[in-house]
Amino acid sequence: MLDPQILNDLSASARHAMDRAHVPVSSFPVGAAVLTAKGNIYPGCNTESIIAGLGVCAERSAIDHAVVHGERHFKAILIISNHHFPLLPCGACRQYLHEFAQIYDEDLMVYAVSPEGDHVCYSLSQLLPHSFGPKDKRP
Repeated sequence: MLDPQILNDLSASARHAMDRAHVPVSSFPVGAAVLTAKGNIYPGCNTESIIAGLGVCAERSAIDHAVVHGERHFKAILIISNHHFPLLPCGACRQYLHEFAQIYDEDLMVYAVSPEGDHVCYSLSQLLPHSFGPKDKRP
């Protein structure tokens, strides 16, 4: 479990990102913030296009933001939305997170928070059992 201050910082960063989401189709903003091994926090938000399939989830946006800044070793991610219960990452985002986590043999912690403050926490291995990643490919 993360320190309460770090969780608060992650949540604030994710909320700020959610406020900047571009969601012309779904009107469903989502924010995320990833915590790196160095202790840095990088936010991300979902972005949509009116062309189906061209959008990016908040979780992948946050990871990409960190990667642009040279960070690839992640400890935790927090997701927030306006949904009435904590929203967990979609399957594509779980796979994306797993590929980075597997490189460093980490079991990334995934936090999800509702607007009312309800929250859940799972390890990525709980959310994506029997996963496949970079270490599983054949030589």
